[in-house]
Amino acid sequence: MTAVSDTPFAKLETEGRLLKPLLSADTHVAGRFGYRGDISFDGPETLLKEVFSVCESGKPAIGFLAGSIKEYASLPKLVETFGDAFDGAGNYFIYIADLPQGNRFYIRFGDVKVFAIYIDETSVYNELIDTFYVDKIKLKKFDTSAKLDALADVGLKYSSLSDYKEMSFEDGLKVKNAA
Repeated sequence: MTAVSDTPFAKLETEGRLLKPLLSADTHVAGRFGYRGDISFDGPETLLKEVFSVCESGKPAIGFLAGSIKEYASLPKLVETFGDAFDGAGNYFIYIADLPQGNRFYIRFGDVKVFAIYIDETSVYNELIDTFYVDKIKLKKFDTSAKLDALADVGLKYSSLSDYKEMSFEDGLKVKNAA
């Protein structure tokens, strides 16, 4: 069994940022550690909610992460808080409540690529199912770990950049503020 202290989540755990974990353990896939819950990133009240994330043994960073935040403006602080737990090889899907409806951005913070996506009243789980075309009926039969594995299997390989408008964080802020 992998301890969280032996994963890219260690710094976040040490800083007390991993909140309300539904899962913080090895998944059913050998060598994969998963975390489901919330993560604070700019004080205790600023949260990345409904987090789905995994890291693979032998890799220095989180390979797949999805969650939701309230404000687009807090995205740089989120990336800063994760630090070395994010890298250029990972896929990070951040659903953002205050983006104009229908917007999907692809933003780079150095080597780190972030998919910034509008979210309304739906859940991150349902958004991931729609984005990844995963069979929702099949997932209903799975436990928490198996659901995370099924979504991570697709999320780790996701490369549909054409579905997103590539832009800088600053340009995304202009789009958000113009709406």
